[in-house]
This record gives sequence, C-alpha cells and structure tokens, in this order.
Amino acid sequence: MGIEETEAQARGALDRRSFLKGAAALSGAAALSLGLAGCGPKTAEEAKASAADAMGTFSEEGVATPSFLVPPEPVDEADIVEEVEADVVVVGMGLAGICAARAALEEGASVVCLEKGTEYHLHSHQITAINSAIAKEQGVEFTDEELERVLNRMMADGRDRCNYNLVKHMVYHCGEDFDWYLEKCPDYTVVRAEETAGETELDYEAILNICTDGLAARAGRHFDDVTPEREEAAKAGAPYLNLFNHPVNPAWDVTDERYPMFASVVAVEPNHSYVGKHSAAYVEEHADVRYAVWAKQLEKDDAGRVTGVLFADEDGTYRRAKAGKGVILATGNFSSNPAMVDYYCRSAAELEPTGWPEVDAKGDVTNTGDGISLAAWAGAAIDRSETMTYVCDSYGGAMGCNPFLLVDGLGARFMNEDVTGEVFGAKSLRVAGKVMWQIFDDNFPDQVANMPVGHRCYWRITEGYDDIPLGHLFDPIGTMTRAEVEKMSQFKADTLEELAEQMGVPADAFVATIERYNELYDLGRDEDFGKRHDRMAPVRTPPFYATAITPPKFRNTVGGVMSDEHVHALDENNLPIAGLYLAGSMVGNRFHGCYPNTNMGQNHAGCIVYGRLAGQNAARGV
Repeated sequence: MGIEETEAQARGALDRRSFLKGAAALSGAAALSLGLAGCGPKTAEEAKASAADAMGTFSEEGVATPSFLVPPEPVDEADIVEEVEADVVVVGMGLAGICAARAALEEGASVVCLEKGTEYHLHSHQITAINSAIAKEQGVEFTDEELERVLNRMMADGRDRCNYNLVKHMVYHCGEDFDWYLEKCPDYTVVRAEETAGETELDYEAILNICTDGLAARAGRHFDDVTPEREEAAKAGAPYLNLFNHPVNPAWDVTDERYPMFASVVAVEPNHSYVGKHSAAYVEEHADVRYAVWAKQLEKDDAGRVTGVLFADEDGTYRRAKAGKGVILATGNFSSNPAMVDYYCRSAAELEPTGWPEVDAKGDVTNTGDGISLAAWAGAAIDRSETMTYVCDSYGGAMGCNPFLLVDGLGARFMNEDVTGEVFGAKSLRVAGKVMWQIFDDNFPDQVANMPVGHRCYWRITEGYDDIPLGHLFDPIGTMTRAEVEKMSQFKADTLEELAEQMGVPADAFVATIERYNELYDLGRDEDFGKRHDRMAPVRTPPFYATAITPPKFRNTVGGVMSDEHVHALDENNLPIAGLYLAGSMVGNRFHGCYPNTNMGQNHAGCIVYGRLAGQNAARGV
C-alpha cells in the first residue's frame, strides 16, 4: 500500500467517525493532524502511528481497533486492597442485573453485585409478556400456532441471522418470567383492558396524570383540575398492570400484514419501578451489593475461564470480586458513548441521543458501554456491527403511524405507507428535505376502521374519554379523540394550496400528488406503491391536515456481546467463554439491522427474561 493510499485510509476512517467530536476515544490533535490537507504523515508507519493515537491501534494490515477495545495494562496485585468471594458476581444493578441477581439467589447461590451508581436503576413501562397470567385472565392467550407465528416473524425481522433458540426462549418464556418478576410485588391493581373510562371505578383522570408522558402529554391527556390529593391516592394504588393495546381492531387480521405486529404487551403504570423496587430490595437484603464502584477488568484462569472482576471505588482503590461459578455482565447499553455509537451504529450518529437520564456516583452519564469493553478485553466477540441496532421509533404524525398518505419535502409521495414505527423513524432520514408529511382530510374518523394494530396505530376516533377502553387510555394507542388529533396536527387548511404553503412545499407538485393519490383510490389499486386499497384514505374533504415527521431521537442501543441460547458470552469462533454470562442489552445475536415493533416492549422483556436465565444458568453452572 502506498503512502497516499494509507493517508487516504486514515482520513477516511476519521471521516467515518466524525461524530466523535472530541470524545475520549479520539485525540483531537491527532484527528486534526490527519485531516488537514498537506499536513499528513510522510510514511506509512507514521500514518499508522498518528491514526493509532486517534483511534486506538492499527494492525500490520492497517485495520484500526478503537481505543475502547484495546485492553488496559494489568492491575498490580499490590494495588488490590480487598477480596470478596461469591458464587456469582453481577455487574450492573439495572433491571437485567436485578433479575439476574434475584434468580441466582433463588437458586441458592451467593451473589456479589457491583453498580457504579449510588442506587439501582429502573425505568420505562412496556414489557412483552405473551401469555402472562394477567393476559390469560382477560381472555388473551396465544395458541401454539400463534406463538410459532410470532417466533417466525421475529426471525424474519432479523433475516434469520439471530440465534433461533435465544429468540425462541424470549417468545415462550416472557409471560411466565413477567409473572415471576411480579411475584415479589405485594400489592398492585390489575386494569381491565376492555372496561371503558366511563365504566371503571378507578380514578382514571388521576392515574393518567401520574403516568402522563410522551405521546399522552402531546395529546393533552392531562387533567388540570385533578387535585394533589387525588394524585397521591392514585400513587397509592400503583402499580397499575394494564393489558396494553387491547381490545384489538375486530377488522384486523395479523396474517394479512406486511409488517405484522402483535398485541403482546403488559404496561406497568406509571412505570415499572413500582414493581422492580421489590426485587431490588430482595437483592439488597440477600446479596453483597456494592454501589459507587466501577468494574475495571475481568479476570481469567489459565484455562480461559472467567473467575472474577477487578473493581475500583471513587478513589480508584482496587478490589477483587471472585466468582466461583460465573460473572454476569448486565451493564446496560452504550447510547451515551459516542465513540461506540459511531463504530457500531453509524446511522445513529446523526440522531440526537436521548437515552435514559441516570448518572453514576460521580455524576457522569451511565450506559457508556462498559460491558462491551470488559467482555472484549476478556476475548469475547462483540456482536457484528451490522446486527447492532438501536431504538429510534417514531411517534408518527397526528394519526400516529397509521398508513395515511405521506409526502416528502418536495410534496411528492415516495413509499407504501403501510409500515411500522421503526420504519417511519429510519425513513425520515432518507427522504427529500428529511421530512415526511402525514396528510389526511376531515373524514379521518371514518377512515381509520381498517388500520392496523400495533405501535402508535389508531383504529377508532371518539369524541370523549368515557368510551375509550382502559387498554388504550394510559399510553394512547388504538383509540384517540377527535380533539387530540386536532391538537397534534401541525397545520390545517381549507385548500390544498394553502396547506402546501404552510408546509413549505411546492404547491403544484403537492396538489398533483394528491390528485394522483385520489385517482389511484378510485381505480381500486395503488399502481404506484402497492398499498392495500382499504388503507388508501383519499384526501378530498376540507379541512386538510398535515403533520411533519422528522428524524427521531434515538433512545438506546440494543445488542452487545455475541451470545448463545444459554446467554454465554461467545469468543471470536462463536464458542462459549466459560464463566461469562450476559443479561439485558448486553445479549447480542438476537436482532439484525433494526429493533422491530413485532412485539412492543422487547427491550425490557429481554432484561427480565435473559436476566433470569443468566442468573439461573450461572448458579447452576449450565
């Protein structure tokens, strides 16, 4: 390879990682020296050295290894001031770590937990829980045929590149594992999903106020006249366990969907910390839980088995946690590490990360991919970059992710709109103007009857809250009021030309697009993009509505270390590393390319399901 080619390669590598913007994995000075024209190194070796300063190390073939994958120097034995022993060591006290530690304890194992925050972390509320007791009690039970359909669709979502048995374990165990998770919770309220707001004896207005978040807030589902006393009373009845997204559209046939989504979620309102805190308390009581400590390195014996964790406190003092049976990495995702996001999820680099707001004991953000580095340094294979993914769901427009007409920043139609929320999020990055305008007319209440069931989909419009089923109420889905749709609509006009002006798109092109769309509806088939006819809502009756769908923020990454169905970490040959287990977001080999909406709540279900599995297997020596 010539000098010019080497310099170009180094500059290209830096360009691909421009998102880093001075992150710790890059030396700003080195990056500048490689990027300035005419100032490049004079030899190939100098080019490699400069790039290594910026990115980590370079192999003889010129392949870069980022600094977060470069192992640190071994810790001097003299610097280790304490040694603790347990059967199982769990790194991380989020939902996955709590479930892993609890499961190991219930198997009779002794457990040490290491957490860099000052307390455990729990958030969110949607959990895939197929055939949970709550679902079965309300008449929602998936048959064996339906379970197989869910599994096959999840494998198809990943182009069959995922571990079949790992995904199968999720599908067939998420319900019973949710029931197990709930066992420690002494009191809770089960919401009857099909009961309407007008029928229930629950103070639904106060409940909504304590769990209003995200779309509910945008839709205006908050009641200003609810007193603090009513809200406190609602909190006393929490958690509220809700069979989310039920009832389903009676016209919906999941077997006739391009992107089938399954109503498989239990939502814990206002969030599942109301349940998880009881499992966390059990772990704190029965395990040796160390807060404000940072896992620094995994230790291995001569046979290559992981035998423990070196960790440090806020002062940098080292301690050793020896694991007689196994170490479980439950360290969360890496959405707050721009170097890892850039390296593993390049398309997320231009999205604003929103993440979860936790910080460690030093006040620094968490979810920085610590487990990725720990596992890699111990010889684990990090999930292939094309199978790393991230959550970037879109709320869609005023009509959610329903397949109403979409036009781009030039006023042109560009796709079959009958897709799901994760497609909306990704597609908005790839259209003219990076904006998708959702367009519909005043007949929308009658046009939703054949819309799909799933992520941010609505198939019924009502005038008030009283006849909204509780399964649709607390996190808006399925049913919306007309006033809410009006509130979320960005623009409204009596003519298409006026609407185009408000949107900032060429009026002639926009009107021509509408005319063509209506013509296809009258024809009875979508010759342009192939959308099914019963979801082609014509745009004819004023007023007309438009809402901009722009690139979303990305919530978190999903995927970490290559895993088998027993949640063993795998080495570069996809063989298990003895003594090293994975839980939650650290479990790789289960998605490919995107985080699909086949089942909502898969991320947090994965923390429970794979956390429990890791704890059981580590304790049993499986």
